[in-house]
Amino acid sequence: MEFFEMFDGNLPALAVIGFVMLLCAIVPSLISNGYLSRMLKSRGKGRSAAELAERMDKIEDGFVPDLGEVLGRIDGKLDAMQESMTEMETRLNYADKSALMGVIYNDRIHRVDRLRAFINYLKLGGNGLVAEYAIEELVRPNRDDWTRAVQESRMTPRCDKYHERIAEINRRLHGAGD
Repeated sequence: MEFFEMFDGNLPALAVIGFVMLLCAIVPSLISNGYLSRMLKSRGKGRSAAELAERMDKIEDGFVPDLGEVLGRIDGKLDAMQESMTEMETRLNYADKSALMGVIYNDRIHRVDRLRAFINYLKLGGNGLVAEYAIEELVRPNRDDWTRAVQESRMTPRCDKYHERIAEINRRLHGAGD
């Protein structure tokens, strides 16, 4: 299950993985049922009987001509798709953080919603001046709401340092003695 958790919420990647798994399940049965050999015989019109016989022997021995090349092309396409998805995820992460910043700085929004936005901002890897502002203007004056919002948060952290940042903020709050 850990392999699939990496793709949580990433439907295009899951679809590609499912397609590849389906191919891995279908191709051996096609070979064993002789479908591929019949298909290749029909595609082999105009070839000599010796060439066709050699090709059939290779198929029956478990070797499919050009399979490595086809799998190489599929692998290349999967790599390109992964790069594209990584780029798209980076852009979405930036857009999400920008939207959350708008909520954090908007004093007309309820403070608990702003605290939740700050937690989600941290989970996406946000930090810096926005974090300093949120700590001083939102977290410090509303410690009880902060604690409750952290405990209620359900969004999966995308940032490896999220828990360290929460612990650091809590140390700052309890060390300040306000």
